Amino acid sequence: MSAASDVGLLLAEFRETGRWRSLARAISLVENAQPWDVEIPAAPKPVHCIGVTGPPGTGKSTLVGRLIESYAETGKRVGVLAVDPSSPISGGAVLGDRVRMEQQLGHEGVYVRSLASRGATGALAGATRNVARVLESSGFFDVILIETVGAGQTEIAIASLADTVLVVTVPGLGDAVQAIKAGVLEVAEYVVVNMADRPGAAETARHFRLALGKEMPVLLTVATEGTGVPELRARLDERFAQLQADGTLTVLRQERARSEAALLAQAWIESCASNGAADGAGSVRDAVGRILEEAAAAWRR
Repeated sequence: MSAASDVGLLLAEFRETGRWRSLARAISLVENAQPWDVEIPAAPKPVHCIGVTGPPGTGKSTLVGRLIESYAETGKRVGVLAVDPSSPISGGAVLGDRVRMEQQLGHEGVYVRSLASRGATGALAGATRNVARVLESSGFFDVILIETVGAGQTEIAIASLADTVLVVTVPGLGDAVQAIKAGVLEVAEYVVVNMADRPGAAETARHFRLALGKEMPVLLTVATEGTGVPELRARLDERFAQLQADGTLTVLRQERARSEAALLAQAWIESCASNGAADGAGSVRDAVGRILEEAAAAWRR
């Protein structure tokens, strides 16, 4: 199978049979192809894409697991992309996040996929953008959660992919605002102080509220116990409903499409510089054209 022509066929097979294998094969094709050599059908419905980022050790995977449970309890279908560091031997994902989410894999309507970063910058695997589009295009999911590897300031890359960005922190990081780089906070919609049963949680939350002002909510959770997670999920649902109601979601999707087109062209140029050839120029033009057409279609809907 070629990724350019058969992703759509595999997604159609998944919609007809409901077999995860078809979806997994579509994702594998996208992961292993050049990003300009894949053609992904337009998503049939809006899907809330949520990025979860923050420093390592803040309990992001545990929080994502609890969010999966909370969404599943409301009958929503959840796709999860956990970006893990690459194995230095095989180049594949280390699968740490997937292991930590193991108990959520039994929920009907939940699909978790680990993606190897493969040395990609910006805390996202190189194929994350297209894999997220595959999940959206399946028409199956209501929510997509993307957990980044926790690489500090480069986490801002998630803003070009997610509709909503959560920055997760914990008490005891010293200067809370300095512990999370300013660039990350600028792209966040929510700050989550996890492990809020630890000493200093209220002070950490107060520090963020004073530094960020009232526009960005600061929420407290204890993910290991599920405390505060239903409230967080409710806030996320309210935000997505508002984004759709006031037309902001359309604007976000168009901005995302423009960013995607620019990144695609940049990736091709870097590939040409590395390989000393301009093979695939036609594919790049076609792919950029498709992406920009999707952006224009978003305005017409």
